[in-house]
Amino acid sequence: MASRTSVRAVLVAALFVAGPSLGQGNGNAYDEFNRLCIQHFGAEREDEVYRKFGQHLKMTPEGAWSYISETSACLAWQTNLPAKTYVEYGETTAYGRRTAEPERHLCLHLHYLTGLKPDATCQYRLVSVDERGNKLVGPTMTFTTKSGPNAVRIPGGLKGPPYVLDRSHTTYLLTQDLTADSTALNIAADGITLDLGGYTVTYDDKAGAADPTADERLYGWHATQNPCGIRTADGRRGIRIVNGTIKQGRGNGASRPHGYIPLFLRRPRDAEVAGLTVTYAGSQVSGIVVNNAYEGAHVHHNVIQDNGTELFDRHRGLDGIAFDTGNVETVSKCHHNLIKRTRHRGITVRSNNDIFANEIYVDSFATNSYGIMYYDNRGGSRNLSLHGNRIFGTGFHPIGIGSGQGWSDVKVIGNFVQMQGTKFERRWVSGVGGGDPEGQRSPVNGVRLQRPRRNVEHSDNLLVVKGFGEGCEMRGLWLVPDQNTGEGIVFRNNVIKLLAEDNHAAGYAITCCGSETEKPVITLEKNTVITNIQHVQCGDSYGFGKHYRFLSNTFVRTGNDPRYKTIRLGWQGWKYESFGHLFIDTKLEGGASFESVSFEGARAARYDFAVGWRLEIQTEPGASVAITDNSAATVFSGNAPHDGTLTVPLIQFVCKPDGKVARTPHTVSVSRHGRTARREVTLDKSQTVEVRP
Repeated sequence: MASRTSVRAVLVAALFVAGPSLGQGNGNAYDEFNRLCIQHFGAEREDEVYRKFGQHLKMTPEGAWSYISETSACLAWQTNLPAKTYVEYGETTAYGRRTAEPERHLCLHLHYLTGLKPDATCQYRLVSVDERGNKLVGPTMTFTTKSGPNAVRIPGGLKGPPYVLDRSHTTYLLTQDLTADSTALNIAADGITLDLGGYTVTYDDKAGAADPTADERLYGWHATQNPCGIRTADGRRGIRIVNGTIKQGRGNGASRPHGYIPLFLRRPRDAEVAGLTVTYAGSQVSGIVVNNAYEGAHVHHNVIQDNGTELFDRHRGLDGIAFDTGNVETVSKCHHNLIKRTRHRGITVRSNNDIFANEIYVDSFATNSYGIMYYDNRGGSRNLSLHGNRIFGTGFHPIGIGSGQGWSDVKVIGNFVQMQGTKFERRWVSGVGGGDPEGQRSPVNGVRLQRPRRNVEHSDNLLVVKGFGEGCEMRGLWLVPDQNTGEGIVFRNNVIKLLAEDNHAAGYAITCCGSETEKPVITLEKNTVITNIQHVQCGDSYGFGKHYRFLSNTFVRTGNDPRYKTIRLGWQGWKYESFGHLFIDTKLEGGASFESVSFEGARAARYDFAVGWRLEIQTEPGASVAITDNSAATVFSGNAPHDGTLTVPLIQFVCKPDGKVARTPHTVSVSRHGRTARREVTLDKSQTVEVRP
């Protein structure tokens, strides 16, 4: 185990000797995280990747995008499996030039072809190589560069930096790399396309440099506290920013917050951001900020790389992409973005967003970090789709996908989340909302659903959580409803895999928490849950839970860890109650068992769960059906439907701290036209009976 943790331990020790120096962009933080990703993430490290995405390397057609400029081009594509990629290109099919490969295998790929001739045809092909060395070579394709006689060239005759782009409905084209002591570019008119031409814009290159264009009335408070790379004036319409790199320079954020944001769009209307590479390292810096898009925004095929570690205010947080599009009717889209590293959150979103096919890597340095976060303390948020994203994380309290504060009408479908826990590191020691984490554990979490309202569906997702080392704590699915949670909260057809990689790491695949509820509010149906340590925890240090419904799930135990439990209720020292949980038609494999149960906490509290099965009754259409358990209590009363087949979930036994209480055999009584028939059924598995009066 020492070999797995030694490099990371050296980095952490250096962090707390040197303080914020790693946050000043010397590259160590990113390089170390990149090594961790290579060691723990990828199809060769996790077989579930092949099972979900296929055994053979392929291009994903819907992930392709391109932008052709005057002397450059930006090409993006997606592969189903992680790959290193490059583009071969030139004036003939001999090509002669190729782009650089990335530093690790990824699924989203963005390459810049530079040094091209205007109005010329370029031959090119896309090459992808997976972790096993299999090479996928695309066909030869062509594009023709375009000249822009009407484009305004930067620097050209413009005064700057900072440059002010104020000609409406105009294309501005960079013709060289730009370096600015403070802000680089301001967009102050409608209909502007800013084509970076494949070049690099470096801003904040001189610590404390004055920004003479920082007009708060025009650009807003956040974007004028300190320099930005590119910012837009309030409410500009039809802005398009493409094809190049924005990089924070040697100033590295001279003082604590705020500002220093590479790209800030203030309340844009119909904006597009695509084909950008954004790198930064300063304290409390986010990468791309879309602030209250009024009429929709489209952010896609960008690459974000956060090289820093310092975080001053974890409540304000910082994001690779802050996609705040407000409670407007227009649906905004954020997709096919590669966030190669973020120190806190990958993408934060609001209502009416479609967030899909992003690839996000979290290296968390403060609690409550997320790959994708939908969280709104104003409440009333709704209409959100998160689908097909790939999220990876490690560090201090990362969460793959998480929510809070009253969301409704959310679909989280077909995402892949992998979290890697490690030995506890004292990363978050000060700042707003913090405090010294001495003695705390360092949990990693797949999905967290906190205080939902209604109609929130998670289906067909794959969650993988692994961990090792002292202080490593893991949750696969973390559920926290409250008294206002309503109907339609469903988890269906997901795979949850949680593995302790040594005898120090602890965790549970599903955590059923929440505040006082008097009725079932969350249903988990047809999920497959794989773990070597614990399947279900009802109540933990974050809250107690009641009335969870488990329907037709499969629990698979792996390994022989002696700490293993299928179900545990309560928390050590608690007096709070956790009861009313129902497990119907559960399939148990590999040693999972309802005999492997633990009860924790105060004995005066009520802890229990029930195990049952579906009983299918075949009878006459419209017949009256009543079912009593072995105590003669009526547990069902109703009528058979028009086809005469009625299915009822019934309890076999209730499990309590002092043992099991049997509820079967059951008596089924069926009446029709004055005739009655009865049948006794011992319900220890799902079964079908015929009862006809």
